[in-house]
Amino acid sequence: MVIDYTASWCGPFKFMEPIIKTMASKYTDVGFVKIDVDELSDVAQEFGVQAMPTFLLLKQGKEVERVVGAKKDELEKKIQIHRAI
Repeated sequence: MVIDYTASWCGPFKFMEPIIKTMASKYTDVGFVKIDVDELSDVAQEFGVQAMPTFLLLKQGKEVERVVGAKKDELEKKIQIHRAI
């Protein structure tokens, strides 16, 4: 699962939004969830999110990777790695 922590005012999120939608269509075996940190700040705090966008990759409820920033290539590479495991 990929959790996208973002905020509506976040410029890098606006850049990544169509990319995330494309990845969600491409990797249909991976769940993609978007969390607005302004609406769910307690969840963001629980996972230690301090910058937007932050992408957490979870497997069996545990964090396996984290990508901070609009790093589409790094995010996709980590998705591919953890899909194969």
